[in-house]
Amino acid sequence: MRYKEIKQQLLNLVDHMSPGEKLPPRLTLCKRFDTNRRTLDKAAAELCAEGVLYSIKGSGTFINALRKETMYEAENWGLILPNVRMPVFANLAQAIESFANSKGINLILCNSDEDIGKQEGYIRRLTKSPISGFIMIPVVEDDMFTNINVYTRLLETKIPLVFCSRVVPHINVPVVMVNNFYGGYIATKHLLEQGYRNIAFIAIHDHNKGTMTGERCQGYISALMESHIPVNYRWILLENEFEDSEAAYERIRQLLASDRQIDAVFGVNDETCKIVYQAIKDSGLCISDQVGVIGFDNISHCEAMTPPLTSLTYHGEDIAAIAAEILWNITQGTYVPPDYPYYFCQPRIMCRDSCLGPIRR
Repeated sequence: MRYKEIKQQLLNLVDHMSPGEKLPPRLTLCKRFDTNRRTLDKAAAELCAEGVLYSIKGSGTFINALRKETMYEAENWGLILPNVRMPVFANLAQAIESFANSKGINLILCNSDEDIGKQEGYIRRLTKSPISGFIMIPVVEDDMFTNINVYTRLLETKIPLVFCSRVVPHINVPVVMVNNFYGGYIATKHLLEQGYRNIAFIAIHDHNKGTMTGERCQGYISALMESHIPVNYRWILLENEFEDSEAAYERIRQLLASDRQIDAVFGVNDETCKIVYQAIKDSGLCISDQVGVIGFDNISHCEAMTPPLTSLTYHGEDIAAIAAEILWNITQGTYVPPDYPYYFCQPRIMCRDSCLGPIRR
């Protein structure tokens, strides 16, 4: 309800004022909080009843020196990310922090390092503290039953939970993510429209784990099939085939050497494309002219690559904003759960020089 938001904003204001200090005039507060007098009065009346404020007729409303510190209880959210150093996750954290700050919410940031045991430790400690809700990019294990056990225990605490970027099968919570299938589809369509026909799909460094690679690959396959281009499954290289980046590099070089007809690569993310670039150059081939490359995520190094990498971009801030808004509505009791609990952000192509079209010889 609107008056609860105004009440929280009043609490935030009180937190920066001294005991006994007088609140600004009602008209000033209405303009500051973009509300009407009736809503403001209702919020202020509740704070007076709780002992945070007191009013003197004809003088105004003041901060209660005895009750200010004891009555102010900020809401706390837990944010668990797999790697806070990665730009895509750091941007998401920054956007959620901005939303939380606007609502007077304390945000507790935890880094799981893709370790489900470490993540469980954070969950255990946070659920024992006054936590109002979680936003999480969950660690997803290959063992389905491990995932079910971990996240079912969290759901049993009744603490609201919102997932970002990753789906955990059989765990029914709101999930906010980029539309990976659509992204794979439009990336492949872009390469086809540029004149490339023999397109490989390569997936390394899947920092989202879980279903992301499969969804982008399905989009890639669908675009080829729509254009009546046969899918060559030997040209689909997945992360689980490689021990490390060096092995992936060697496998990509072998693929380019054995299948000279390959004229483009869709890299599942921009980190993958860095390895693809090196393999193409070391094979004596020219990026764009002979082998076009398109990536996904549009992270900062795309423009600095030679040539600059065409990549799919989406606003991580949008994912964060939707996730934060959902959790806020849940904690406020205003969330109406939909039948389909997935919220998608649409990617778009950021065109650069890595796939301008093949030079036919």
